[in-house]
Amino acid sequence: MFIMSSLPREETVNSKNRDFIEYFNKRLGRTPNLLVAMMHSANALSAYYPFHSRKTSLSRKEIEAITLTVSQHNGAMYCLSAHTMIAKLNGFSDEEILELRKGSASFNPKLDAMVKLAGYLATHCGSVNNTLLDNFFAAGFTREDFMDVVQTIGDTFIANMTGRVFQVPIDYPLAKEL
Repeated sequence: MFIMSSLPREETVNSKNRDFIEYFNKRLGRTPNLLVAMMHSANALSAYYPFHSRKTSLSRKEIEAITLTVSQHNGAMYCLSAHTMIAKLNGFSDEEILELRKGSASFNPKLDAMVKLAGYLATHCGSVNNTLLDNFFAAGFTREDFMDVVQTIGDTFIANMTGRVFQVPIDYPLAKEL
């Protein structure tokens, strides 16, 4: 079994990655372990971070809802833990977070249409369910929003896979198991 649970040490990474460490340490007080794991590559974080930080038509709450739904489907405990905390900072309650992780949002019909579509896309390798897509558009979302949902799913998959493959130590409060 291939296991990569060690993180690179700061002195072993290139100067570009050291600049990221300095940036995150100043901004957050630390560099999240998931981003440190990406520093196994000289280029992965510098390619990923601008994509992760891209402009989007989706709100922070919508992005967190997608991320929680997809991360649950992928069994990505690192991302579930990080995004449970971030979702709380964006106004979701503990109960709403658990419901999002289960792939629905009965507390918000528009968000419900989005997370159901995102969950389906994530679990069916991009196949589209026309009923879920129709519901998404009927809820008021646009084609631009749909493209941004697809990109958010892709972003989440990259983070989920990194966390799982490298067995990244969780440096956030541990999310509850469902």
